[in-house]
Amino acid sequence: MISDRIVIFGKAVKGLEESNSFMEVPWVKEQFVSKLGFTPYPGTFNLEIEDGESLIRWQEAKKREGIEIVPKENGFCNARCHRVVVADKIEGAIVVPEVSGYPDSKLEIIAPDPIRSELALTDGDLVKVEIVVERRR
Repeated sequence: MISDRIVIFGKAVKGLEESNSFMEVPWVKEQFVSKLGFTPYPGTFNLEIEDGESLIRWQEAKKREGIEIVPKENGFCNARCHRVVVADKIEGAIVVPEVSGYPDSKLEIIAPDPIRSELALTDGDLVKVEIVVERRR
């Protein structure tokens, strides 16, 4: 496997605080651990992509296969994850729910540590995200 890195930038924003309970669902946790290799900190770190170049790069990265999260219960949707490195320091993954109408410019990132507090970020801070795109030779 070869990996490329796609660099994008986003602005730190508050989320809806709905992901904490989702992250605690046993089958969700199990899939994150088995497929991503870490137990995510409860909740997500949210970014809003505002610049056109980053949005184009993110759209291209989203077309890649990613890591599939498959629901084990009714009422949940599939999701795809893309490995990332946030601010050159924290490894994690973007979680993209496969639902119609999900905003193209919104990123929800999980990591084993609380990204916002680890990096001392506040709403409005610009954050660099490197998407690790794996591809076969």
